[in-house]
Amino acid sequence: MTLALLAAAATGLTAAATTLPPSLPVLPYSFRQTTTVETLDTAHKSTERDTKVQEVFPVEGKMLFHRLISRNGKPLSPKEQEEETKRLESFRQAIREGRKPKDAEQVTDLTARFSGEELERAFISEEVGREVLRGRRCILYKFRGRPGRSIKIGGQYQKFFDVVVDGVDGRLWVDEEDRKPARGEVRLKKPVSVAFGLLVYIKQFDLDVDFERLEPGIWWPCKAGGIADARFLIFQPCIKRGQVLNENFKRMPLQESSPAKSGSLGLSR
Repeated sequence: MTLALLAAAATGLTAAATTLPPSLPVLPYSFRQTTTVETLDTAHKSTERDTKVQEVFPVEGKMLFHRLISRNGKPLSPKEQEEETKRLESFRQAIREGRKPKDAEQVTDLTARFSGEELERAFISEEVGREVLRGRRCILYKFRGRPGRSIKIGGQYQKFFDVVVDGVDGRLWVDEEDRKPARGEVRLKKPVSVAFGLLVYIKQFDLDVDFERLEPGIWWPCKAGGIADARFLIFQPCIKRGQVLNENFKRMPLQESSPAKSGSLGLSR
């Protein structure tokens, strides 16, 4: 399951909303999330930069909602604030009616379908030692794609993920006491392609994720950063560098739908 948590964190690098599997409780914390995504040219120089600050909190005890606070250093206008309030109400109403909110992105729903059993079939891991990480004793693992296997997601075998996993290896630090991931590093050791590169060609993918211990047994990604260099349909290059910083964690009663005031989260800069 530690690899499942790492996969979820990796996919959530640029996600706008988090959907957790029904079998898992929602994180009972609110926090501030700062996301920065840069578009790079072929020399890896930044050509475009987008930074947004969001207030994240549980809604109806089932899903985390991301409310936009500012973008590129500018606070929201009164009209934009009103739109965020309406979006929250629609999100809450959908949950109450048993529907999936439209803001719940498919990408996070996809990672929820990865089972620990499927990930064990997909990766080979080995314990290589023990290290102290941020004052806590951790078990260090190395992992790599398992040859000759297929990953099943939502009951269907996914050839694309098989191809990607073939080129991936990494390291995972697991807290010795809680048995939760404290840090993960993922690297693409060789380029991967789909349909001989005509559909997708991934040249580089690096991702580092650090987790924070909020309380015994509860860890959450506090910082993630990575870079992806890919090409789609031959002529569409896409090079992105991103970072997500989660901070100001505050525990909330599960019955609370949202914080009363954003200022109570220390969101002001």
